[in-house]
Amino acid sequence: MLLSMTLANFKSVKNPQTISFVALNDKRLDLTKTVQGTEKFNILKTSAIIGPNGAGKSSFVRALEAVKGIVFAPEEVENPLRRYLSKAAFAYGDGKTRPSVISMDILLDRGVPGDEDKPSVIARYTIKATQDGFYEESLYYIMNGSKKIMFERKWTDSGYVYRFGKYYRGEKKRLVSKLADDRSFLQGAALKGGQTALEVYSWLEKNLNVLPLGYGAGAERVIVDALKTHPEWSDQIVSFLWALDITDIFRLQVIRNDKGMETVGISHCFVNAKGTEAYGQTFMNESLSLRRLILIAVSFFEAFSSEKTIVIDDFGQLLHPYVLTHIMEIFHTNDTQSQLIVVDCNPALLQKDLMRKDAIWFAEKGEESSTVYTSLADYKGMKAKQGIYEGYLQGVFGALPIESDFYFQNKTKENN
Repeated sequence: MLLSMTLANFKSVKNPQTISFVALNDKRLDLTKTVQGTEKFNILKTSAIIGPNGAGKSSFVRALEAVKGIVFAPEEVENPLRRYLSKAAFAYGDGKTRPSVISMDILLDRGVPGDEDKPSVIARYTIKATQDGFYEESLYYIMNGSKKIMFERKWTDSGYVYRFGKYYRGEKKRLVSKLADDRSFLQGAALKGGQTALEVYSWLEKNLNVLPLGYGAGAERVIVDALKTHPEWSDQIVSFLWALDITDIFRLQVIRNDKGMETVGISHCFVNAKGTEAYGQTFMNESLSLRRLILIAVSFFEAFSSEKTIVIDDFGQLLHPYVLTHIMEIFHTNDTQSQLIVVDCNPALLQKDLMRKDAIWFAEKGEESSTVYTSLADYKGMKAKQGIYEGYLQGVFGALPIESDFYFQNKTKENN
């Protein structure tokens, strides 16, 4: 599970900003909205980054996409760093010439309390790079609270210098001599079967799910693959949609469209004055909101079946606020070790008792128009009965758009 993320000089973020998904040890907060971490902490089941348009909320998501893109870049891609870090540095001041920094803490193993041979393991993977090459790449393990180096790669005037810890397992010297400046060591070591690199590599590949927007070809492919693997999910999706008051759909199935491509066929049935009528459509002919809901349903089912970290940008896009909050409530019902992290500008997520206070982060622009992330839990003066939703709309927490008057000037009319 994702424990925290730190960004610096990336997109709208200039100075280091850390977002944590570790639950506070506060008995006043709802423990059922957390999942087990180690014996020392729990992890938030749902978290949200909220703020106005253009505040930098999505920089967090873009960073996750960048890490996955770099680590899983196909061999034929000439320079994966250029694809994901081109124009990624903070745009003002000296940011353009400095490397971007992305660091994440991942819970790999919860360990066995009291058993020194089976410690809890937190991986801290860090990338510091520009589009031209890595300045630094490192992997540390925090084992029962003790930080251990796995590998570290740093650029110096004489080239790259590598360090390896005694717990590192995998190829070293032969890989180092062949690795290009723009390629991730984590990827290279994992593809060579290195045990240590594979642990983080596998988590990024199998556990971290950054959803596409939900209504394009990428979403369609995700849903097709899911229904081919789990055909029984068709009925579950129908039930999910019914729970959101979409009651005219009775079947989903993988079919081939007019071009012979696999798609999702969606069967509708409704009652009118003439009786019962039915019709079918393909996924891409449905409304944008319905496509998005089906993708969210599939991602939830995956998280309800095995441990996943789901990240959804523009979570409330195209969705009614009541639907949005009910989806969050549905995720809370799962009993797996999964987490949902959403990014949105919709304050509906601040409704009373929907999420824990330590699960809410606000994004707003600070000095030099750089993004600052602030946890709701940092507002110590909040009274227990004071409404967070109402307080946010009144400007208590900032992170609101600054509005001003606008008048369209019709130059053509004035000239006449």
